[in-house]
Amino acid sequence: MRLLSVPVLILLVLAAPGPDEPQRQSSAAATAQDLKGLEEFLNWAHPGADGCETPVDVAIVQTWDGGLRARYRIVCGSSASALEGVFKVREKEGVWQIAGGFEGDATRIDALLGPPRGAPGPAGPAPAGLSPPPGNTGGAPDASFGLVPPPETTKEVAPEYPEEAGRARLIGEAHIELLVQVPPDGTPLRARPLRGPDPDLGMRRAAIDAVMRWRFEPARLGGKPLTYFRPVELTFSGLPPESRGWVHRALFHVEAIVSDDELVVEEALRRVRAGEPFDKVAAPSRGLGPARGGDWGFVSAATLPAAVRKALHEARVGGLAGPVSAEGLHYLLLKRGEVYYALRPRPDGELSYQILHQKNGLEGEALKQAVESDIADYMAESRRQAYLNEAARVMGIKQVSTDIGQLAIRTDVLDEEETRTLGQVVEATIRAHEEFWAPIVSLRSFNQQVLVYAWARQADHDRLHRLWQADRVGVAAEPPPPGASAGRPKVWSFVGEYIPSSRILSVPCERMGGHLPVPIVIHEAIHMLDYERVYGAGAPPSQWFEEGLATYFGFSQIGGRLNIESGDIRRSGTIITGSVRLQFDPRTPLHEYIKRIRDDGPMPLRALLESRAGDPLWSGDRTIRAYGASWTLVHFLLHGAKGAHRPAFEEYARAEARGEGGYDTFVRLFGPDLRLLEDAWHRDEEDL
Repeated sequence: MRLLSVPVLILLVLAAPGPDEPQRQSSAAATAQDLKGLEEFLNWAHPGADGCETPVDVAIVQTWDGGLRARYRIVCGSSASALEGVFKVREKEGVWQIAGGFEGDATRIDALLGPPRGAPGPAGPAPAGLSPPPGNTGGAPDASFGLVPPPETTKEVAPEYPEEAGRARLIGEAHIELLVQVPPDGTPLRARPLRGPDPDLGMRRAAIDAVMRWRFEPARLGGKPLTYFRPVELTFSGLPPESRGWVHRALFHVEAIVSDDELVVEEALRRVRAGEPFDKVAAPSRGLGPARGGDWGFVSAATLPAAVRKALHEARVGGLAGPVSAEGLHYLLLKRGEVYYALRPRPDGELSYQILHQKNGLEGEALKQAVESDIADYMAESRRQAYLNEAARVMGIKQVSTDIGQLAIRTDVLDEEETRTLGQVVEATIRAHEEFWAPIVSLRSFNQQVLVYAWARQADHDRLHRLWQADRVGVAAEPPPPGASAGRPKVWSFVGEYIPSSRILSVPCERMGGHLPVPIVIHEAIHMLDYERVYGAGAPPSQWFEEGLATYFGFSQIGGRLNIESGDIRRSGTIITGSVRLQFDPRTPLHEYIKRIRDDGPMPLRALLESRAGDPLWSGDRTIRAYGASWTLVHFLLHGAKGAHRPAFEEYARAEARGEGGYDTFVRLFGPDLRLLEDAWHRDEEDL
């Protein structure tokens, strides 16, 4: 499983100018260039609007170390206003900036400071161009800033952490300094960056958005408010230095259009750019047509092809990613949400996680389940490798490896013909699974390799299962209740295994005389496909639904061409592989179940719907009733009463795919009085 695990280090260069900041030229003609910088600043502060022009007749009338005094006029229609500004100036590493100050009517400023020496009063003509003002050195004029205290904040709004910085996993703190124009009413008029990090990662824009929602008590001159340009610094706190050793993961909420035909994706892009809603364009791509996609919900970035993962990482939430090509398919994706989190090792050897950034993400329990499910995937990777190594050691020289599509088959018992049959059975299961689910939900792309083990000995299969269970490093698990079996319950006379998060499908062949147990392969392959393509991150299905659907397919009729005739259980089937004839009769386990409920009574519907893995119902010898009842209930809801319940069942399946199944949802869709439904189900069982 591929993983984004290398932190991105951000170098903070606080002296870097913002995109709107004036650039300092060489100081060979400093006075003229200072005027140019001043004019740029005044054009920003007074951009010309509502019938007014940008400042004219701009002149610097006095300078001192770290400051200047300027006069200018603003013409609005037939009238003109003479203004005067007193500004702080900062120059560092080739950057010249106005870094603070105030402005007002020239008469008011002159009354406070007196007219600058050698310059005409406000009633006289504005200075034309620049000549160095006489006697303008010294520090006395700088005291003028103390005569007008800066405006005080009355309301502050913290900036939102920008998407780009969240995705980049900023380490340390980033400081943004802004210059805020606060007019006499105390409501910020505009703001511009003075200093900030490079690269910016959206922090300057986020800081400006926040400051524009601040409120101020305005600055005053002689008791009357005036415009003040106040510097403000905001800090964005990133990750601590030790986060360099953390494991970083991401979940993306994706709506997708996927096709093996590049022209299909290009046409979809054209329609989206022309204004069609993405979900409308994606709708025809669901299912088995030339394009596949739809709303995948939140998916782990690690499960996606590298090129797709990169495109989604770089896209903004609400924006398009792609078109991008990967592993023979073409993708156009709409990124609807993102969650970035980090795994942190603890001294006790366990792992904890921290949400670093999310936008349009999950909340509460849904977020917790999604992250913990993704953590299970991550932790399964090392256990998967341990499983592979031990399986190779146990099978030894008898191990035969065959790759069929996405399947990597390993066996110490099946011959070449049966191994090929195993691949064909899984492919048939994929088709049957798509035929059921495609009209109900958007199936996720299924592109990762799956390991399939067919064992000669049950004991070897069980040994590897115990290895997987025992190697859950860092996972705190509740002990099983009294009477519960250590692994998953047995399906009648033999057991297979698909371990969620492992991409390992394992079946023992011993009880079939060393041949392929086809129903169990189908059963476990359905589990695999459900977890890989249907169930959302952290959306566990109900136990009865998960096992009932897998058993429904596993014990359906298998045609001579290895096609699964879903729901047909009235006759046996024979599969011929070389000289071996494999015969399966789904009526055999059904007769065993019917005998059990005649002896012990039918399964109460509510007890089945509310049961969970590990409950006594799914433990020991009682599993025959649990599996049988789940199977017959699914069969009844799909085929009983001439298909009358199928629409409600498909709606219920859609809820299970979202992790919203269970008794209450079942009652809402089939109730509220389930007694008639329960009686009809049990009558249907007898008729099967």
